[in-house]
Amino acid sequence: MATDFYRIPSITRESYGSAVAARLEEIWKTEPGIKGWLSTVDHKKIGMRYLITAFAFLIIGGLEALLMRLQLAHANESLLSPERYNQIFTMHGMTMIFLYALPILSGFSNYLWPLLLGSRDMAFPRLNAFSYWVYLFSGVFMYLSFFVGHTPNAGWFNYVPYSSRQYDPGIGMDIYALGMVFFGISTTVGSINFVVTLLRTKAPGMSINRIPIMIWGTLTASVGNLFAVPAVSLAFFLLWMDRQFGTAFYQPSGGGHPLLWQHLFWMFGHPWVYAIVLPAMGIVSDALPVFCRRPLVGYTIVALSTVLTMFIGFGVWLHHMFATGLPQLPLSFFGSASLLIVIPSAVAVFAWIATIFTGRPVFKTPFYFFAGFVFLFTVGGLSGFMTAAVPLDWQLTDTYFVVAHLHYVLLGINVFPVVGGIYFWFPKFTGKMMSERLGKWNFWVMFIGFNLGFFPMHISGLLGMPRRIYTYPSGLGWDLPNLITSIGAFLFAIGVLLFLINIVISLKRGVPAGSNPWDASSLEWITPSPPPSFNFVSIPNVATRHPLWEDRLNEGPERSRLHEGMLLDHGRETVGTTALDGEPDVILRMPGDSYLPFLCTIAMTVLVSVASITCGGSRAQRRCWSSLFQSPGYGRDQRLFKPPEVSMDESMELAQRLPVGSLGRHSSGWWGMWCLIATEAALFAYLLFGYFYLGSQAHGGWVPELPKLKVALPNTILLLASSAVVYWGETGIRKGHRGRLIAGLAATLIMGIVFVGLQGMEWHMKPFKMTDNAYASSYFTTTGFHMMHVAAGLLILAALLWWAAIGKFGAERHAAVSIGALYWHFVDIVWLCVFATFYVSPYLQ
Repeated sequence: MATDFYRIPSITRESYGSAVAARLEEIWKTEPGIKGWLSTVDHKKIGMRYLITAFAFLIIGGLEALLMRLQLAHANESLLSPERYNQIFTMHGMTMIFLYALPILSGFSNYLWPLLLGSRDMAFPRLNAFSYWVYLFSGVFMYLSFFVGHTPNAGWFNYVPYSSRQYDPGIGMDIYALGMVFFGISTTVGSINFVVTLLRTKAPGMSINRIPIMIWGTLTASVGNLFAVPAVSLAFFLLWMDRQFGTAFYQPSGGGHPLLWQHLFWMFGHPWVYAIVLPAMGIVSDALPVFCRRPLVGYTIVALSTVLTMFIGFGVWLHHMFATGLPQLPLSFFGSASLLIVIPSAVAVFAWIATIFTGRPVFKTPFYFFAGFVFLFTVGGLSGFMTAAVPLDWQLTDTYFVVAHLHYVLLGINVFPVVGGIYFWFPKFTGKMMSERLGKWNFWVMFIGFNLGFFPMHISGLLGMPRRIYTYPSGLGWDLPNLITSIGAFLFAIGVLLFLINIVISLKRGVPAGSNPWDASSLEWITPSPPPSFNFVSIPNVATRHPLWEDRLNEGPERSRLHEGMLLDHGRETVGTTALDGEPDVILRMPGDSYLPFLCTIAMTVLVSVASITCGGSRAQRRCWSSLFQSPGYGRDQRLFKPPEVSMDESMELAQRLPVGSLGRHSSGWWGMWCLIATEAALFAYLLFGYFYLGSQAHGGWVPELPKLKVALPNTILLLASSAVVYWGETGIRKGHRGRLIAGLAATLIMGIVFVGLQGMEWHMKPFKMTDNAYASSYFTTTGFHMMHVAAGLLILAALLWWAAIGKFGAERHAAVSIGALYWHFVDIVWLCVFATFYVSPYLQ
């Protein structure tokens, strides 16, 4: 039997069949039918939706790839026209890189994070649901281009001027641009949710040095996305502005520059590579040791190398632009950084190999996929290391060698951990085991097909075959490598089909799995398979890095208490702990199921469909957004929690001391606002980078005239003063002075409205229009973005003022005031940077 292959630890299941568990299930369950399907915020259901949707996009992208391989299997093939080939090529790349690679990993993380962390849910359950719906609708929106007769055709990288209206007048590029902005929203809010979840909802005792490597991988990717996604969203938005309104960001005739697109795109693109690799590496780092019967070798150094990889990844975007005529100094610097990033990646490889060779490997299907991943990771890393050398990159760029490297990195290093991860966690997802015999056939067909399909691309590239061609003449030596590649691609597709067949068969006739069929060491394996809606009857207390292996490892005297702790059955609640040490400091109330994430996504889809960007919105829209970021309220009631199995005086005493709800830094919303500020700050940083880059490329005068300060300077002083006023009101409510808060908010609101009026007057006074040149486009776009943030801040202030007037805030309940004031301070600091750039720097030149 599959379930007794390993020595199964004794895990008490009585608590999951108790009356307490039934009460928790009633609290946390999702309603059946279409109502529950549209309104659920259960992280497990959302995670499964991510997995299924992303895999559907993988199949679509794979079918597109097979069409291209049929076209390229022989010389002078005419299966596809040049235009249709470009469309399929573009949609294939967009699908695999954006709609599959990261969302499939988000599916694992959404499902597993609360289970791995010993929590009941993610930090923002409704934001979690919203992230999925936006992802789904953005993908559908971009694929609708096939049905309107204008499909994107400039490649997934979408270089200008190929994607400009002059050379691509259809609406395909507009659909792609707005769809990617839409997709960026999903990625950003999902990343915020992951970061805050780790900071606030770990189990007691789970300090930062005890979290699984998978958590490190997704956390690092999420932090990276907060700073990287604004670059590509801005690049696509500026392209849409150029196409729709005639701005000049990428138009040389107006002082713009096409290379600005490449800078912004690859400032995102290279960190994105690691965002879709690091969580996959985390899957391997956590699951591979289970089959080696020992912990991962070098946990600490692997965790540090994960963070370092993303950090260096932000400094190598010019790696993709070595052939664009850059000066020697940046070529040298970024070439060195591209070589340096190999070191932290190699650390992980050596850790995996050491874990295998010092352990006692058990050759089950997941182990095969994880070991195959190590091989593919090494091959992909070596080809990337080669292109880090500038002279060699000049020879290899835009050849099929780069295509081979890209597929080893983005497909092999992603798909094999994903499929291995599904084999590993399928018992937890469904309660059934997958077929081992079919699984091993599945691995070998996929592994052979992948290498047969993509390794010959290296040879094609070395023989001079350029990428992005739809056909080629015979007699160049490309015929055989392309035929082998096409055969390998179809063999790999057969392997994917075997995987899907295994899933279907296992769902119907799979052997019951039990709680922990692999004898794994992490917290998700103490729950039933599949886990209940509430995850844990009582919140576990963690004492070591491997709570289920403590007795056999004997790494110290402390032992985790996995079925003893706070019960939390007075509604949807979980424990909030400190960011670094995992010390309990609050009981967080979690929002329930809601239609609002779905309805909000519908509203946004309509806005994107009519190519309209708006801020603020109707009362219903504002309610929708505030609901997504709903943070627990603060209450003074203290509760007595009785653990389900044994008497735990310490846990009950702790539960009596903890506040129910949130206050200030206890609030998940406070941490979420800091994450939002980080990503919005990155957006403005990229805007200002574009301004200075275009200025550096300008021939002659960049600034049409020195700015006049008679309006801008007093307006700046006014906005900065408003920060002091709102701070005065905030400190007042901390002391219980509600009148002082009302006065501070009202004064700040008035000052903000005056700022908007003066800014509008200054726009009207400018002697140029947004479409006149690149400087004007930069000025009006940057100040316009800031104005949108001011408008959002004014809406927040107005809501806070209303809530203050009706008595919702007091000395012990004012987290929303702190969060709103924090956002307003950010708006003011951003204006200082904008003022220094557009009003002060011209006088210094």
